[in-house]
Amino acid sequence: METSMIKRVCFLLLLLSVQLFSQQYDMNIVYIEAKLFPKIALLEKQIQKSDAPDLNIYIFAKDIDLDVAQSFKSKIEANYPNILLNKKIIVRIMNFTQDIKHKPAAIIVLQHSKKELQKIAMWANKNKIITFAYDPIDLNVGLLVSIYIGKTIQPYLNKQIIKQYGFIFNPYLMQLSKFKE
Repeated sequence: METSMIKRVCFLLLLLSVQLFSQQYDMNIVYIEAKLFPKIALLEKQIQKSDAPDLNIYIFAKDIDLDVAQSFKSKIEANYPNILLNKKIIVRIMNFTQDIKHKPAAIIVLQHSKKELQKIAMWANKNKIITFAYDPIDLNVGLLVSIYIGKTIQPYLNKQIIKQYGFIFNPYLMQLSKFKE
């Protein structure tokens, strides 16, 4: 009887530790971001002027967040089943450590360690790839765009990264956004 109780306690501790080390995602926020991120990507000058028929968006997710990544992918595909501003939106889910064969136009970054986020941001910024963060706090490590959702919905842009790497966004987006300095 005592062994059974120990197994139950161990199982409970395992479940709690998984909860503690995983980020909690709000599916309403995922829905809003899935709707806005592709539109914001298309407001960047390099993407607008590109002759590419597709807007490739990668979602970088760890195994623990694959269900959230799939939800993002499904919501983007449901919102934009055909073409948005002359581009077909293609969404892929992958781990940052995978070999990236095709350069995406944009990346949605889910939970990673600070060191991993910095590595992703540095790689993406050098390659002029727009990065979207689920959480605006991740702009502090060099990601480019996030969305604040409170009483209002407002894009957040990382002004330092925009200047340093030469991203050029539509003036209307720049007026509408708040900036992380």
